[in-house]
Amino acid sequence: MITLKTKQEKTNYAVGIDLGGTYIKSGIVDSKGKIIKQFKTDTFADVSPKKVLSQIELSVDTLLKSFKKNISGIGIGAPGIVTNGVMKYPPNFKEWKEVELADHIKKKYKIECIADNDANCAGLAELKFGHGSKNSNFIFLTLGTGIGGAIVINGKIYRGEQNGAGEFGMMTINYNGQECLGGNRGAIEAYLGRNYFLEQNKHEINKLGKNIDFKEITQYANNGNKTAKKLLNLYGYYLGVGITNYFNLMDVRTAVLGGGISNSYSHFIGTLNKTIKARALKTIRNKFRVLRSKINNNAGILGAAALIFE
Repeated sequence: MITLKTKQEKTNYAVGIDLGGTYIKSGIVDSKGKIIKQFKTDTFADVSPKKVLSQIELSVDTLLKSFKKNISGIGIGAPGIVTNGVMKYPPNFKEWKEVELADHIKKKYKIECIADNDANCAGLAELKFGHGSKNSNFIFLTLGTGIGGAIVINGKIYRGEQNGAGEFGMMTINYNGQECLGGNRGAIEAYLGRNYFLEQNKHEINKLGKNIDFKEITQYANNGNKTAKKLLNLYGYYLGVGITNYFNLMDVRTAVLGGGISNSYSHFIGTLNKTIKARALKTIRNKFRVLRSKINNNAGILGAAALIFE
């Protein structure tokens, strides 16, 4: 295994593949966290597993073309449960049951390949190249269509018995509340997942206009719009309730936020912090931090590559 001990060590390179339902984002990354080369292409998840695998191969081939240095391995961050390199029943991938993702790429390129859950990879990227340099214990949350993340304990990703740890969106905050696709009534994802939040608050959102998403809400808030600020404060309140549960349960004092909705961080962090201070255990409420990811845009690529460096 390659380690990241000192800056004096030889620089190594890995390919990082961020496998999404719509796009595959990929890059060649060095062991210091610098992306040397990038490529993006369609996933075609609605076609077949064979087509998706061919798109991954296209990404790798494009990156390696004209790259003269040795590659130590290929890391893949994929949605859903990924166990021992096998990607199992990912959402929004047609005809996909259990596919030996890592083994396929390893045989194709005769090089080490490691696959893991995409949220774990994002958390690993934060650990290796972001806030993890000063924090050996933290939770990493991805705020987007769903609420996922990773758990970092003593400088290592905690993956759980079935490699499914970090499903923060499935924790209940209202036992008789809204339903979500995960099947848990009142789960935090039913209040904070992008589509759920927009639908439940559409009366207020309609005051801002048509086709409004978090990007537009944030822009309105930047301009002082009271309705937009109210909406983001509500988001901060629900997120504060959820993070309080995580802090109280695990006695972890640091949370790092990634994902698209974290771009609204400056507008909801005040309410979020107030909520945690009002609800957390006394040993936690005066000593906690909720930070925004430093590497949000490239976390998937960096984290996938870090599987090789880990």
